Amino acid sequence: MGKEYQRTAVSHAVRLADGRVLHVRDWPGRGRPLVLLHGLLDSGAGWDELARVSPHRCLAVDLPGFGGSDPPSRPRLSAYAEDVAEALGRLAVRAPTLVGHSLGGGVATAVAERMGREVRGLVLSAPVGFGRLALAELAALPVLRALAVRSLPLLVTRAPVLDLVYAGFVTHGMAPSDALRHRLVADAAAVGPGLRAALEALAFAGRSERAFHRRPVRYDGPVAVLWGDRDAIVPPGHARRVVTALPQSQVHIWTGMGHHPQREEPARLAALV
Repeated sequence: MGKEYQRTAVSHAVRLADGRVLHVRDWPGRGRPLVLLHGLLDSGAGWDELARVSPHRCLAVDLPGFGGSDPPSRPRLSAYAEDVAEALGRLAVRAPTLVGHSLGGGVATAVAERMGREVRGLVLSAPVGFGRLALAELAALPVLRALAVRSLPLLVTRAPVLDLVYAGFVTHGMAPSDALRHRLVADAAAVGPGLRAALEALAFAGRSERAFHRRPVRYDGPVAVLWGDRDAIVPPGHARRVVTALPQSQVHIWTGMGHHPQREEPARLAALV
């Protein structure tokens, strides 16, 4: 991975105007801050490896409903973005680069629209919101959503099943790390409300008339877009729609990678960011 910076993250429990709490890990550093937004069923802890090798100040947000954060006010990407933007204001974060993965990529895009030129750049890894996701829309159906929430604890506590699903759908043949397994097991019992909201938000983000892929995104700063050509969750073909919505985007397609660059290609991701 290269040089690691010996620093300890400070945890912030940011109280929002409506009383809900957003949890943020904050590593000190220099230069432009990086705001790191994770994907579905992850948390800010998933950015730990990247934060250790970056000299920048890094703020890893637990998106609403995940990690230590309360659920969103409503199941829409715009609601997640409102919470993130409010938390950054309360922490006095100025001119950040937003780094978003999957669900976090859609949220990062919505934050950039909301904050405009206060956001100095976007790094989007397989972002949602730029096309319909069949799996998300299927999983968001009430009966299947309830089944997914009930089945999650059983799935994550059965290592062979978890390894098979993770290697087959999330990465391209790579098993989850021990740290990720332990985190999933620890969070499984409490993640139900967050998972339900996120599945509905993902489904709506693809089919909405105001979806990113159906209009220009109101952000004119620099954008880097990253996809694995073996991504089985968010199709790499959506990259074309990102460019349509954000014409300034520079697209990087990484051969042999699935959906999780923080796990599959951490050194390349750190270099890109």
